[in-house]
Amino acid sequence: MQKQPGFAPALVRLAVLLALVASAFAWGGLVPTTTAAPAPAPILLIVNDAAPNPFGRYLGEILRAEGLPAFDVLPLASLTAADLAAHHLALLAETPLTAAQAALLSSYVHGGGRLLAMRPDPQIAPLFGLTPSGTSQHDGYLRLDPAQPLARGLPSLTLQIHGEVSHYTLTGATPLATLYSTQTNPTPYPAIVTASAGSGTSAAFAFDLARNVVLMRQGNPANANRDSDGDGVLRTIDLFQSSTPGGPPWVDRDRISIPQADVQQRLFARLLQHLLDGLTPLPRLWYFPGQARTMLVLTGDAHANPTSYYEQQLASLQAHGGAITLYITIAADPADAQLQQWRAQGHEAGIHPPATKPDPYPPYNITSLDQGYQVYSDWFATRFSSPKSRTVRNHQVAWQGWTDAAESAVARGLALDTNFYHWGPWLQRPDGSWPHGYLTGSGQPMKFVKADGTILPYYQQLTQLVDEQLLGVISGAGYEGLDAAGALAVSRALIDASQAGDYAALVTQFHVDYYGLGAPQSWAEGTLDYATSQGVPIWNADRWLAFVEQRNAASYQ
Repeated sequence: MQKQPGFAPALVRLAVLLALVASAFAWGGLVPTTTAAPAPAPILLIVNDAAPNPFGRYLGEILRAEGLPAFDVLPLASLTAADLAAHHLALLAETPLTAAQAALLSSYVHGGGRLLAMRPDPQIAPLFGLTPSGTSQHDGYLRLDPAQPLARGLPSLTLQIHGEVSHYTLTGATPLATLYSTQTNPTPYPAIVTASAGSGTSAAFAFDLARNVVLMRQGNPANANRDSDGDGVLRTIDLFQSSTPGGPPWVDRDRISIPQADVQQRLFARLLQHLLDGLTPLPRLWYFPGQARTMLVLTGDAHANPTSYYEQQLASLQAHGGAITLYITIAADPADAQLQQWRAQGHEAGIHPPATKPDPYPPYNITSLDQGYQVYSDWFATRFSSPKSRTVRNHQVAWQGWTDAAESAVARGLALDTNFYHWGPWLQRPDGSWPHGYLTGSGQPMKFVKADGTILPYYQQLTQLVDEQLLGVISGAGYEGLDAAGALAVSRALIDASQAGDYAALVTQFHVDYYGLGAPQSWAEGTLDYATSQGVPIWNADRWLAFVEQRNAASYQ
């Protein structure tokens, strides 16, 4: 366990975390607990819902994702000196400030306060040892300084930034990261800094971390309802492809191997701990149950397959320590009795809704994804005696709008989405190689947020290990053309990288349709066996969602 700056009482932190884990997740299962948040919390998140940037409250989702639930939220308009004094640290979302608000924050820091700000208003730039240059850039990259203790162990390659970035010159700040205009071209400007002002300490991002994480995870809003690759289907992957013919994709394919958003969030969490050094311990909830560094989450789609197909796959997974969540289309099989038997064995099932009428399925006149959710939800409720899974994958990973599909899912009681999907010929690099990893920049579950800043009660979870992307035996897909051994090498590499510091939930796509073709089963069994050998828990999507929801709701006293 690496000691982070600001945590002299490391053993105290460890004891608190072990108590939290033991009380909430005894024996790997969820146990309801009663907790009470500190009053006041050590962190005060200051937001302005009237600011041009609507994503300020998403910083709270980043705090929760990083296991830091001890924060209060306060609108900027009602902020007082007493509010600041009641908390150990103030976290300021990107917002313009009035002269009075700037003076209030300046007095707070000079008097010994701790402040972390996103793209700070020029009036308070001196608090961070910065002087505005009067220029800015749209998008770009940053590179963490590996010589800085706060960046220790994090990737030193350049990482993408989406959104507006202010150019500041250094006037006393210590840069933790340098701003780049392209993947390889540094600028003279800092991207992230720490500083001192009076008797206080501070830190600042030259961009808004919340906006950057949202845009990395959810893709380019300009690509909403755009068939970027011209294949006739609106899919999640269209949000990450080029918005102009021949232009670069939204996600840098040379950086897909890095969970870019997660890395930046982890530096953010370290910064908070650093700013609180000497004031108070800041316990963090770990990402996963127990001491796991990785999760393997099993899912699979099924398209009117006979019962024997299901039984072969489920028997295989069970023999290798796995249970799966299946997303099934409307069909004669399976019968309710069979599904309930599978559920008793630890598997789950949910809907696989289409955006348009899909042959050869029953003749529902489905013309939109929203209608598909409703038709499939109604069918499942009529067909089976158990509720549908609260997780979902859409047929053809169909999507609508930027978050319209997420809103439709929420309206049908769904809570976790697996539609963001590592698949398609667009992923291939110009040199013919294929990246693997994190096209959304993240292996962690976080909630969707609408363009107006409304946070939806719906988690996005990337699917990284996709049979129809990897395996050549799958006719009409299998873009990489790998055999079982080649696909297993991809699984092992992702697990190894996660164990070494990526810390990701790795979601599989094991189609029921293809499992009996030989290579898909061999790949799946090898992946489960390797995960087991590395101590990686293997869960289905429903069990994973239950953990995610309880962790997100957790607090400490």
